[in-house]
Parts: sequence; structure tokens; C-alpha cells
Amino acid sequence: MVAEMKAEQIGQAARTDMQLMVPVRPILRRGVRLRRAGDSVVLDGADRAQVFSGAFARDGLVPLTDACDGTRGHAELASKVGFDENTVYKCLALLWTAGAIEEAASGEEPSVAPEWAVFLSRLGNSTGANPSWADAVSRLARRTVRLEGDPALVTAARRSLREVCRPVTTPVGPSDPPDELTVFFETASSTPLLAAVEERCRQDGRPLLRVRADARAITVGPYVDVSITPCLDCGSHGEAEFSGQLPEHLHDLVAGLAAHHVVALLARATISHLPADSTVTDTATLSTVYRPAAIRPGCPRCSYTRGPVAQAPAGAVYEASVAMPPRAFLAPKDHQAHYYAANLRLQSQFKDWPSRPHTPLPALDLAALAESERHDPSRGDVPLSLDALGTVLKIAFGIKDEESTTERVKRWTAASGNIGCTTAYVVLRDERIMPPGIYAYAQGSHTLAAVSSQVPPGDAPCEIVITGDLKKVMTKYGTFGFRLVFLDAGCNLAAAREVARQLGLGFAPRSDWDDEALSLVLGTSPADEPIAGVATLGGTA
Repeated sequence: MVAEMKAEQIGQAARTDMQLMVPVRPILRRGVRLRRAGDSVVLDGADRAQVFSGAFARDGLVPLTDACDGTRGHAELASKVGFDENTVYKCLALLWTAGAIEEAASGEEPSVAPEWAVFLSRLGNSTGANPSWADAVSRLARRTVRLEGDPALVTAARRSLREVCRPVTTPVGPSDPPDELTVFFETASSTPLLAAVEERCRQDGRPLLRVRADARAITVGPYVDVSITPCLDCGSHGEAEFSGQLPEHLHDLVAGLAAHHVVALLARATISHLPADSTVTDTATLSTVYRPAAIRPGCPRCSYTRGPVAQAPAGAVYEASVAMPPRAFLAPKDHQAHYYAANLRLQSQFKDWPSRPHTPLPALDLAALAESERHDPSRGDVPLSLDALGTVLKIAFGIKDEESTTERVKRWTAASGNIGCTTAYVVLRDERIMPPGIYAYAQGSHTLAAVSSQVPPGDAPCEIVITGDLKKVMTKYGTFGFRLVFLDAGCNLAAAREVARQLGLGFAPRSDWDDEALSLVLGTSPADEPIAGVATLGGTA
């Protein structure tokens, strides 16, 4: 998939978004280059292919990056290349997000192998957690990695890590640093030692990374830190039995995988599934499966519930699989996805039901929501009208027409990523409002589109059924989008409830409904458009 980002947008965002960083004294990353290719400029060597297009990219981007030697600030760069400083800032923001530049080292550069410096600089853009490759080296130099478990794997891992960080295999002592990372290599023969190592790390408050290997699979994880993760038993629950001893020819593969993720954890310069997930790699096909670590109900170490230990329910496993990483492991690079052009366009993409007849709703009258007009509850509920229905739908699901532009949509109610990933279906039974039937609220045009004349049983004059637009939200957020659907539905219901109270309308969210029956009458698929909320509006008929 092509991800497009514009210098103007990312430049403006970098001024206010604290998660975006523009180097103060930029320098071209080691191992990358910008070159002219026809009418475009190509970035070679970064973690993913990048192409810059447009007249400015052709004529100005290469001279600007040539001037980024780590000795000049923004004003000096602007003077050197003849651009205004604001233009330089926007270009630097784009170049940083693309992985072309980084911050120059603040002092003398570390004395490390050139290949290692290039590796950290060129791939350091994977997370953007380090301003400079030199910072990644410093992170690694400060950390001690204790290697324990299978002796052959310990030897292989020490050989892989000895020029990178401080691997130790000496007996544990009281002077060991508090942030020491223990990596335990679990094989069929070393398994009996794991429990004691895990208990020691837990008592000392030190993190533990378990690496498990046999002839069939290599499992990297779980990463266990009592302050942020489930315990080892929960993280490894449900694993298959060992399939014999690990063949000698796989030793370097296991050590290499472990070394990669140790570097990713400590230096934050390359991508890792840790600390949230474990990976299981098939030794024959090298296919990989990701396993989230979920707390089992009743676990005496990491669960608040008491009683027999049960298997983690599906909901808990899903929540673990999409959970935000702990703050220490946040990846600023991931945050840049908010500013991809395709993701920005999602906010102005509305469902419209073009083949269905549409009924315009009355224009929003904000005077009806003034505090002086608040309905007195002691007078009872007022009858539902088309005006009131339109007001509820507009505030809970609609957009602010006067404040919205093609670049930025403004909504009345909070929406994850400003996408608008929920749809309101209106079930009407009161013919005094509109002909009974099922209608979809088209938020872009503030109209009701007739969906069906079939009305499900019920005694409320109106029901609002909220569904999630998974195809839309998962375009940006992947499986995390399923969670956002329910978050947005909660915001929709809260806004609808407040408006209904102000207008004196009866409103009651429902705690249970028949998904299959409702999806059938709505003509929706639970796989693409799950029902996330239902509420009655206007009391009972």
C-alpha cells in the first residue's frame, strides 16, 4: 500500500504535535541517499522505499539534504540554500518522517564499527525513538544483559551480543544493576531452571525475556516485567510440549533472533513485537505466529480476581492483542500514520446510500439546546418530533458544517481519529414523525435514507441502532479499529442522552439485543458492520 504524506501537512502538525520531532541540527542518516530519478527524488537505503514528487522536491530537496551535515541549524540551512526558514522546517519534518535525516550527535561520536553505526542510523527510523544513532549506542552501552539457561544457546548469544552491549554469564550478585535484562534460553534440558530464575527476577523487580526452542519451533517471549506485563505463567499458558532437544544447526538462528529483539528492546532502533506479544517461528517454514500475553482470571500473581485459575476469555486476549504499548516502549514512528494523506481523507468519506430515497432533516436549531430552554423533568417526557430527532442525530453523529473544510472535518461529538466509524440506523414506528420503517442517517447530507419498510417488534416510537464501519476504520487502525467502534458508540450514546434530556425526550440505552435479528432487518453483515449500541428514543408508544 502506498502511504502519501505532504510536507505542508506534516510541517504544520510538527508545530503542535509533541510526538513529532524535527531535528535541530539535522544530518543525513548513514547508509541512505537522495537521488534524482526523472521528475522525482528517490530515497535509497531507508527502512522502506520513499519517493518525493513535485517541483520543489526536484529542485530543492537534494541541495537541502546536501547542506544537512550536522553543523547547521534551521536558520543557517535557510541561508545556505536560499529558502525561507518556514519552508526549511516543513521540509525537515517530511525528511525526518521519511527516515532521511536524524539529529547530529551532541558530542563526540561513539567509537563503534562502521557497519554497526550504519545499521542503527539507517534503521533507527523504524521507531524514531532515538534522535541520533549515537543515542541508540548509548542506550545499549548502559544496559547489562544476563544470559542464562541452555549453555550452548548462552554461548551463541554471547557471541552475537558481545560487540553490542554488555552480556554477562557470571553468578548473580548484589551489585547487579537494577535495570539488568535477563534472557533465559529454555530447552527441554534447561526447563527445570526457569522457575528459580523467574522468581529471582520477580523478587528483584528486573525484567525477564524467555526464549524457548526445540526442533519444531522457536518462541521469543514472553517479556515479563511485573510492573507492566502479565506473569510468565499467563504469558506462556497453552504452549505445546517440547518436541525433543534443539538440533545443533539451529543454535545460531535462535541466538540471532534473541539478539535482534534484545537490541530492539534496549536501543529502540529496530522493530520488535516485544514487550506485548510473543512470536512462535516454525523452524521448517520460518512462518511466524503472534501470541498476546493475557492475564488469566484467578492468577495469584497478576489477577485481581480470586478463585481457580481460568483460561483468559476471548475478550481479554483481544484486548491484549491491541493494547497500547507501555509508555517506555511507545513508537513515535507509528504516530505518523495519522498524517498519511489516505488516512486524512477518511474523515471526509461518508456513507450516502445513493440508490435509496433520502428525506432531508430540519436544520439544527442550537437555540433549543440553550440552558434557558432546558426541559423540566417534572413535566414528563415530550413527544418525539422530526425536529428533535434531527437534533439528536446531528449532535451525536453529525458534522459541524460551518466549521468543516475539505481538509478538516469538525464533528459535534468525539470520534476516534476523527474518522467517524459508526453509523446510526433509525427504527421508526410512529407515523406522526415519518412513515414507519428503518432509515440510515447520512451524516454528510443530514438526511435519512430509507433502508427498509420492515419494522422489528418493539413498543418505542423510535430506536437508534449504532453499527461500526469496520472496513473504514480498519483501513487506518487494523484490528484495533474494532475496539474504537465501541469507544465511538459510547460517545454517540452519551451525546444523544444529553441532547434528549435537554429536549425532554425519553432515552434509554439497551443492555441486550439480538445481533442476528437486527442485522437481518438492517441488511448488514456482523463481520463488516457489527452492532455496537442500541437505545430507545422518545419513551414508549
